[in-house]
Parts: sequence; C-alpha cells; structure tokens
Amino acid sequence: MWARRRTVVVTSVTAYAVLLVVGPHVLGAWTGAVVLVASYVVGFAWLVLVVAPWAARGRPRGTPVRHPRP
Repeated sequence: MWARRRTVVVTSVTAYAVLLVVGPHVLGAWTGAVVLVASYVVGFAWLVLVVAPWAARGRPRGTPVRHPRP
C-alpha cells in the first residue's frame, strides 16, 4: 500500500516540476493560475497520502512522553 501512495506522490511532484519548467512556454498567461491549483493539489496529495497515515499510526505503545521543562 505504501508503494502505491509513494508512486502517486512522486508522479504528482514530477508532473508539478515539469509544469514549472514548461508551463510558461505552453500556457502563457494562464501559467500562474495553473501553478497555483497544481500547488494545492500536490500539497493535498502529500498530506492525505503520506502525512495522514503516518500521523494516524501515532507513537508506539510504551514510548515515554517527554514533558516540557517547567
């Protein structure tokens, strides 16, 4: 399952990088809007597919909680 998530994120980041390089030549004046939407999509994919499952697993049981100093 992790490989599938990683593949989606790597593919979207690669497409985003290609868009940043080739976008101004292909899209012209629409580049800014397209890059803005693409940034949102790539960031959302990163959060949902990578960060959320990692955060949902949480800390392993038995791991001591370090309290901040007073």
